[in-house]
This record gives sequence, structure tokens and C-alpha cells, in this order.
Amino acid sequence: MSFQPPHQSSSWAAAAAQTASLQALLNTYLREIAPGSAILTGSRDAVELPLSHIPARLRVQIAYFSEVGPHRFGPAQILFDGSTSWQAAPAVQVLTLVAQDCFVRQNSRDAGKLPEFLRGLFNSNAEIEHILRCHADTAEPGSFLAAEQALSYGHWLHPTPKSRDGLTPWQQAAYAPEYAGKFCLTFFAADKSLVSQGAARGTASDLLRQIPGLDGAFRLRPDEVLIPAHPLQAQMLRLDPEVQALLATGRLRNLGEGGCAFAATSSMRTLYAPDCPWMLKFSIPVRLTNSLRVTKHNELETGVLMARLLNHLDAGSPRFRILNDPAYLTLTLPGRSESGFEVILRENPFMGAAGNGIYNLAALTADPLPGRSALLTSLVKRLAAERGEAPAETARLWFEAYLTCMLDPVLDLYDCHGIALEAHQQNSLLDLSTGLPSRGYYRDNQGYFIAEDALPRLRALEPSLAEQPALVYPRAHINERMAYYLVVNQIFAVIRRLGCDGLVAEPALLLLLRQRLASAASRLSAAGTDFARYLLTAPALSAKANLLTRARNVDELETQAQEGLFLQMPNPITTVQPQQVQERADVSA
Repeated sequence: MSFQPPHQSSSWAAAAAQTASLQALLNTYLREIAPGSAILTGSRDAVELPLSHIPARLRVQIAYFSEVGPHRFGPAQILFDGSTSWQAAPAVQVLTLVAQDCFVRQNSRDAGKLPEFLRGLFNSNAEIEHILRCHADTAEPGSFLAAEQALSYGHWLHPTPKSRDGLTPWQQAAYAPEYAGKFCLTFFAADKSLVSQGAARGTASDLLRQIPGLDGAFRLRPDEVLIPAHPLQAQMLRLDPEVQALLATGRLRNLGEGGCAFAATSSMRTLYAPDCPWMLKFSIPVRLTNSLRVTKHNELETGVLMARLLNHLDAGSPRFRILNDPAYLTLTLPGRSESGFEVILRENPFMGAAGNGIYNLAALTADPLPGRSALLTSLVKRLAAERGEAPAETARLWFEAYLTCMLDPVLDLYDCHGIALEAHQQNSLLDLSTGLPSRGYYRDNQGYFIAEDALPRLRALEPSLAEQPALVYPRAHINERMAYYLVVNQIFAVIRRLGCDGLVAEPALLLLLRQRLASAASRLSAAGTDFARYLLTAPALSAKANLLTRARNVDELETQAQEGLFLQMPNPITTVQPQQVQERADVSA
């Protein structure tokens, strides 16, 4: 489907949103629902989908076929049984037919969830359209916050990437990152006896005082502690009968707005201010993609203990840094594991100009707005021009430097200490301020795994690990999950982006990745070696089944392991051959 520039057509955003929604749904459908029944043409320029609920089949053109990630689709057609001619199928029709087919193929037990799924699908589509209109004239992001707010399409392999349950249109405009709103926090004063807090060093309440603009803003009694809340969180809390009772007795006081203005990052509930040394992560009453975004009590404790542990280990390096979540505050209410007041303090090394040139991988690898280039492609081509190199040469150098910042340090951490990270696109950041990747960052206190065989040594350094058994897994489980987050979700996104935009063919990048993994397998000696060998030899890798998770209406945070459904996908690292690279080079020549 082609698009008219915004000044030529008022429908460009609707068309672009429908194309993006269809790409998201079709790619998850092909991976999760119909991997065996979809029929690829010999040249892989189209896919035919026999529909199971009506006597018809769909044919969708493939504008770009990816070995590792989502394909890019073109126009669709439908052929009804008994007819000899294919008819053009509008995107909305294809979205509805594919969604219906998902539920029929699954079985009847989830059939009643189809209306809810369709609501999420079109809710997401409408939000993408609104975001595209908002971003039509925005400049290319060059700073941490601008990149955080530039994710117009959301998760690259999720059927409802921008579905947001629980937000009114005015709340989205005020608090969702894509609209670049700025707002102050709401503050409460709570009786000390109600407050639960933890910190790796000092106290959370003292760290909170470092928020600019709080000096002298509120008068607290000696027996009170200051607690911030996201405006959405505060609106919810004021409707809670137990909170209302505390407000009535004076043990909790609503102080109103205060402090400096914050803005939402890509996670929406994690807020950033350029002059504040802390980013703040809240619980909010909104379901984003698969989950209601509430902070569980174990996450509060995990952030503090992992900050302590990583400080013991001195696990940082010039090429890689973990952003700790070293403090939290909340209220304790009788009979409730979470009160709704949970707030986490996260390190913010991107204050002021320090955020320039810092990009999350999701923003770098996302499909571009109509008529533009992808952010990663634009940066690589600009760097190539500055260096006087061919874009393909610069792209290879960029990819190698990227692996040095994001693959090698994660493998080293796992090998040396038995600590694995859920380093997916949105949780992973790159410093590109000097051109090539110079440092990687990781964020997310929900995203740690501790290998069982490493636990005794780590527990000796940080005894509170004994209280968090949910962090500990056998290596086999960690290998599967880390293969998804680090490789399938993150590294494959980079490979797909560079391949889709014609900078370097995917097989060439897969071979570079395989060479780096082979080097790690021989260089390392423990868990990292085990993981590298797994990636090099496993016939299939785990991949998150976001379509199935959403279709079955599963809230990941309510499952026992606080994760969604997973399935297996063929491992392209093991199957890529050097001759594929030569064949691609011959064709391009």
C-alpha cells in the first residue's frame, strides 16, 4: 500500500495505521497460529492463507521477507471457493478475517473472547492513527526522551501493540509518551506507621527529596513521610474506600501537585525529568498490550536486592551499564500485598545533555513513519557519509560495535556471575553520541534470572536472595528465555532492520552473529559458554506468543511465572550458510 504525504491527503494516517496493524497481526498469525498451513510462493513474494471459517483463501503480497523477524506486507486479495478471480481485500476486512480465523483454529473454548480481541485490535489501530497524526511533523529524535516518545507502532510482534485499556482520550493526550505531555506528580503525606520503604543505600524518602522543586513545597509533620504518585495512580487511589478512610482520619493527606514536571518514557508508567537524578516507576490502572501495569511487591524488593548484589560484584564496564532500581516506597494496607501506592526509584544517568545520542533499541529498529527512513538506517547512512564509507561497510561496523556493547557484556555477566537479563528492545539502550555504538544500557528490575548453580555464591554476598526464589531457575530455562529476549527480540530486530532497508543482507549479519557466538563459546568457561553453544546448536528458539496470550486474554503478571505464553520458532543462526551471503552479493552486483 502506498501513502500520500500528509499535506496531500487527509487519509494517509488511517491507511498507514491499517497497514501497520495488519502487518502486526499477520506476522504473529504466521508465527503462532498457521505456521504449517500458510503457503509461500516459490519466490517468497506472497503468502496464501486458507481460511478455516469461510470457504475462501487470502493472498497477501510480501514486500520484504525476513529470516528473523516480521515480514513487510503489500496489498491483499481474497478468492472465494467457486470463483476464478481474486478480489482486492481492504486492510480492515483482512484484519477481521484473520482475527476470526485465529479463534476458529484455536478451538471453541476461546470463541467468546473474539469480541474482546477485536476491540483491542481496533483500539490499537485507532491509537496508532492518532499517534501518526501527532508525529507527522516531528523531527528525528536525537535525545533519550525524544527516542522514548517516538514508538509510533509499539511492539514489533504484537497483534495489539498500542491497545490501552483504562485511558480516556484526554488522559492519553496528557500522559501517553507519544504526545510528549509534561505534568507534575501528585504527593501524599502518610503516617510513618503506614509506610514501607527500602533502599540499597540510605533511605528512599531521603532520595525522593532530590526531586527538583520539592524544597519547601510541602509541610510535613514529624510523623509523616512524603509519597509521590502518578496522576493516573492518584485518581485511582482517591476512589479506593480504604484510602478514603485514611484520608478521612488524617493518617493520609492529599497534598496535591508539586515538584518539577515529568514526562512519560516508552513504558508510560516510568517518568523522566531532565534535571532529576531519578526516574520514577509507578503502578497505573491501565492495561497495556498484555498486562495491567501494576507493580508487584516482589518487584520492589527485587530492585533493592539486585542493586546491592550488583554493587558487590562491581558488574559494570566501560561498554555496558545496568540502570539499578535501588529504592522504593509504598503504603501497607491490611490484607493487601499491594496498596497501589508503589513507586520505584531508578537511576537516571541521562540528565540534561547526557541524554543526547541515547536511543532504545525499539526506537532504532522500528518501522519508519510514511515517507521517512527508519531511525537506525538514517543514522548509519549519515555516519557513512561522515566517514566517507559505503553505507554497507558502515552498517557492518555498526553491527559489530553493537554486539560488543549489547551481546558480549550480557554473556560475560551470565558467565561470571550466573545473572541473566531480559534484555529485550525496549529495555536496552545504546549510546550513539560518537557515531558507532560505544556503550549499552539495561533497565528493568522485573528482568533478572539467577542460575541455580550460582545461587550459593551470590547468596553469600546478598543473603536476601534467599527470600526471592522466583528469581532462581535452572540454566536450561534461562537459556530459553534469554534466547528470546536478547536474541529473538533484540538482536534479530537489528538484523531485520538493516536487511529490510538494504544495508546488509540478513544472512551476512547472521554469520557475523554466529562468529561472535562461536568466539564467546571458546572464550568463556561457564554459563555463558553453555548459552552460546545453545544458540549455535538448538534447532529451535523460544519466542513469545503474544497473539495467543492476547487472544486468550492472559494477564502475564497474574500467571505463576509472571510471563506470557511461549512457543518454538526455527533457529536461523544454525541454518544460515556462507553461500547464501555470496548468492545475495551476486544478485546485488
